[in-house]
Amino acid sequence: MGPGASNLKEEPSIVTIVDTEFENSPSRINLLREFPETRIADRVLGPYRQGQDVELPLWIAAHLVQLGYAKFREDDQLTLNALSTTHYKETLPGSRQIPKLPRSFYFQLRRLIKDLKAHEAKDRAKGRDLDKALSLARDIVNIRVKKIASLGASGEQTTELTSNLTAEELALYDNIRQAIEAWRRDILGRETTN
Repeated sequence: MGPGASNLKEEPSIVTIVDTEFENSPSRINLLREFPETRIADRVLGPYRQGQDVELPLWIAAHLVQLGYAKFREDDQLTLNALSTTHYKETLPGSRQIPKLPRSFYFQLRRLIKDLKAHEAKDRAKGRDLDKALSLARDIVNIRVKKIASLGASGEQTTELTSNLTAEELALYDNIRQAIEAWRRDILGRETTN
């Protein structure tokens, strides 16, 4: 077997799994102008009239938004303001709790950063927004990773403790917990870790 062969069996990363799930999840858009009947992949879209609300898989909805035919509903999108609010909740002093995030938080965060990067080239103000978003995102991730690492090291595993974690965070928690348990067994011996 060549060196690359073992890579074929690699499990997809949790980010890939989550992204695939959310890319295919239903998303609501509002039509900004008429959209003629069109075939995309194996499905026929439209015709849609201006002002109409339509629910489509996100990857198709994003394509129509990108082409200027539609806009996402504000409440379905992660905005810089919403990111600031999340940052505020995460950075409250003395909080050892892990606040609940929407299941799609990291997916939406990746999309927000990608969109800001795409607009940065055309508009310097978007560059400032991108810098702010990246700074807030780094803080949120660093704070939550520390709390998840502490939770994983504690050896406690209750649904109550892990219910506020997203799928990506749960995967990190499980990896940390398993690595620490294996390390403890190596150091202390199997019979002393119970």
